[in-house]
Amino acid sequence: MLLVLLVMVLAAGAALLTGGRLVRLADSNLAGLHWLAAAATGQLLGSVTGGIAYPVGLIGSAVCIAVFLRQNLRHPGVALLALGFTANALVVVLNGAMPVSREALGQAGLTAFVVDPRHELADAQTLLPWLGDVVPVALPWLGQAVSPGDVLIAAGAGLLLYAGLGGTGRVPADRAPSWAELEAEPAPDHPAQ
Repeated sequence: MLLVLLVMVLAAGAALLTGGRLVRLADSNLAGLHWLAAAATGQLLGSVTGGIAYPVGLIGSAVCIAVFLRQNLRHPGVALLALGFTANALVVVLNGAMPVSREALGQAGLTAFVVDPRHELADAQTLLPWLGDVVPVALPWLGQAVSPGDVLIAAGAGLLLYAGLGGTGRVPADRAPSWAELEAEPAPDHPAQ
């Protein structure tokens, strides 16, 4: 989740620097946003209440996300989101939880693994371990291990936000300087060494 937020902040910054505007998000034509709200509600209720509500909430959330992605597949980044969610769902279904690599945790600077119902340490019995949390993200105080699916989700979410803000890929300028103007500029003074 942290990786997705970081990428979205960077995407928003890049979009705003290249002509994007926040008001363009209001004009977004994404369909079925209520499916995302339902997915978030299912995740939240399942993790808060626990027991049988947890897997039921996960399944319901996955269905809601799949419907939302299918309705919006033509938007930039949504195919990456769909591929990332599919990869994560596959490895979780096969293993019962997201497998986490000890090596990736160590490379991310983490020395302890907190056990929760959604994650388990990968071992010899783990199916498709390369789809688990094997990508170390070594950020100060925010180190974590993420899955290839998480990387795809972050890239897709960033691209969707960038396009939604109207980023052009070009830094706005009145006009490009001519070669004559560039050559006429004095060279910067360099202090003697």
